[in-house]
Amino acid sequence: MERIPYVDSSGSFTVIVELKHASNVFLVNERNFQKFRSGETFEYYGGYYEHTPVRISVNDSGRYYLIVDGSDYLYKFI
Repeated sequence: MERIPYVDSSGSFTVIVELKHASNVFLVNERNFQKFRSGETFEYYGGYYEHTPVRISVNDSGRYYLIVDGSDYLYKFI
């Protein structure tokens, strides 16, 4: 199984994603990650991106997972 990147946030963070192709980029909390894995409708930060780098910032605490659908990618949480 593919490893899904995640970050444990204590308040706010940003992820920078370098895409090779246009794709969906989602940041989801634990509850919405489980919904995603179950095929249910889920809430997320992000969306469909055609240009890189993608920069998404979140002001919340907890574990957030990075889901990239449609492209190889590199990422960095800051």
